[in-house]
Amino acid sequence: MRNALGLSRFADDLPEVGEFVSLGEGDTPLVPLDKLARRLGVASLTAKLETVNPTGSYKDRVAAMSISLAKRRGQRGWVTTSSGNAGAAMAAYGARAGLPGFVCLVASAPKEKRLPLLPYPIGVAAVEGVGNRASGKSETGLFGHVRAAALRHDLYLATTAHAFNPDGMRGIDTLSYELAEQHPDATHVYVPTGGGGLLAAVSRGVLHRGMRARTIACQPTGCDPIARFLAGQLPEPAIDTCTSGISALQLPHPPDGLLAAELVRKCDGWGVSVPDEEILAAQRVLSEVEGVFVEPAAAAGLAALTADVHAGRVGGEDEPVLVLTGAGWKDLNRFAPDLARISPLGLDEVPAAIDAWHGGLD
Repeated sequence: MRNALGLSRFADDLPEVGEFVSLGEGDTPLVPLDKLARRLGVASLTAKLETVNPTGSYKDRVAAMSISLAKRRGQRGWVTTSSGNAGAAMAAYGARAGLPGFVCLVASAPKEKRLPLLPYPIGVAAVEGVGNRASGKSETGLFGHVRAAALRHDLYLATTAHAFNPDGMRGIDTLSYELAEQHPDATHVYVPTGGGGLLAAVSRGVLHRGMRARTIACQPTGCDPIARFLAGQLPEPAIDTCTSGISALQLPHPPDGLLAAELVRKCDGWGVSVPDEEILAAQRVLSEVEGVFVEPAAAAGLAALTADVHAGRVGGEDEPVLVLTGAGWKDLNRFAPDLARISPLGLDEVPAAIDAWHGGLD
């Protein structure tokens, strides 16, 4: 498509929408992480910065596709479940298209994911029993309620999973289409994984573009059904309860678990489980070493890559890519104690404060 940007560049590879609803999503940069590459001992390391999408996450790709489809199909509005990122994306794109919507939000979502919903003309419910300490039963129950409501009211079911919204999820395939242009020789793509939808779409896009890259499911050990299933430790990608505190990766019954595992295997990939504390440490490393600030879930890829390097799965000739899924400002709770470092000063105290800081650099 001539002079097209974002998803519309790939219209021939996507479901027909006629006209895309857009806020400038997609075409995100692939940024070299040279210092981390040297530290890890890999040939190169790059990061796909989905953080620069209009609402700060890769979910904008799904929202652009879903709301475009809802508009084309003449539906009255949309409804979705969300741990935070999908809700913000659907709210923004729904407003852009003039379509009303309703978000069933995980009650434990960080306030930085709840507050941005308020400027939009949408309905919102904070749902208990999903997210932190969630059970598979409550998660499945919420999906069922939302699907039924969509049918009752002729709403587009915008939940970001192939099991509910397969056409809308095709918007994420464009991430891999861009990656094939930016780094066709990538050897691995590390994908933070909760429900499996992102992993499935990235893997599908890699396969569609004929890339050699292996896709890697990166999950916290407290909620890692897909990684454990890929390792042959579970008969199906499902566990009873989530004990991880990493927001957005807390789905014990991932709706796209089987699909994601199938596509990862076609890419000759695997799964990696890493403790919450290693994910949080990777978040710090990304900001301190490379200046890239992401939410904790997005750092799961670096934590998993680090584990793979130490295990000998990835080495000196490899060129892995990290998919950085969401911006750091979306979850700031863990940095709240550090606010004490920013103390108020009188104007005359500023020179001494700068001098003390500079002295500490020696």
